[in-house]
Amino acid sequence: MKKGIFYIIILGAILPFAACKEDVPTIFAEPDGIYFSAPADSMTYTFAKYPNRLSDTIKVPVTVLGKPADKDRTISLEKLSGVDINGTEGVHFKLLQPYAIPAGKVSTVLPVVIYRTGDMDSLSINFKFQLKANENFVSGISAKTSLKIKVGYLQKPPTWGDLTGLPWAGYSTNMGTWTKTKYKVVLEALYDPVSDTTVSEFPYTRFAPPAIYIQYLQLVKNYIRTKYPGNYSIPRGIGATLRDPDYRDSVIQVGPSNY
Repeated sequence: MKKGIFYIIILGAILPFAACKEDVPTIFAEPDGIYFSAPADSMTYTFAKYPNRLSDTIKVPVTVLGKPADKDRTISLEKLSGVDINGTEGVHFKLLQPYAIPAGKVSTVLPVVIYRTGDMDSLSINFKFQLKANENFVSGISAKTSLKIKVGYLQKPPTWGDLTGLPWAGYSTNMGTWTKTKYKVVLEALYDPVSDTTVSEFPYTRFAPPAIYIQYLQLVKNYIRTKYPGNYSIPRGIGATLRDPDYRDSVIQVGPSNY
């Protein structure tokens, strides 16, 4: 009798574990996750660096949380709205759907076409996307399932600074106060026809500005002297003169700046 009771107790202890084993494979039956693998929650592009481009293509990186598959896997993408979202599809950007993770890969880039429009002279255009779960993927890293894209042209770059700030360009001994008119002159002066690009930002470290910035400043100064000699003539205004309607109609001088 005691032996029978012993077997019943052992059997009762084993059965729950045997039942649990049937649930284990379902953990691995879920689709792989997917997320935007950009280093931040937004990507920024400025046409100021590419003054002759009216359109360009941004490559948005995505990564799979899981293993490669033996076939292409479609990615579902949704446009989001919000108080700071002012981009219009077909006007400011174009999605090249359908998008997919290629067979044998766990990452890819999603090309998004952007357009330079007249409103970018005064506005930064923002649009935002969300990765949607589908038959191939569930949401991956929740904080990285949405991504904002910011596109600008003639807006003040965050690295410009001001007369007393750290960023190099804003110092009174360099470019001085930022205005749209002055910025356009800087972009024209620093344009490189070989690469079809110009210098649109001036990052500064806590140690010192890059040595090349001194050359940039001289190039801008020489450009103004050559094209608008009246800006540096004595008395001022002899020859072609460029004034700044964005700042009291002042003439534009740099290195040092006069405003």
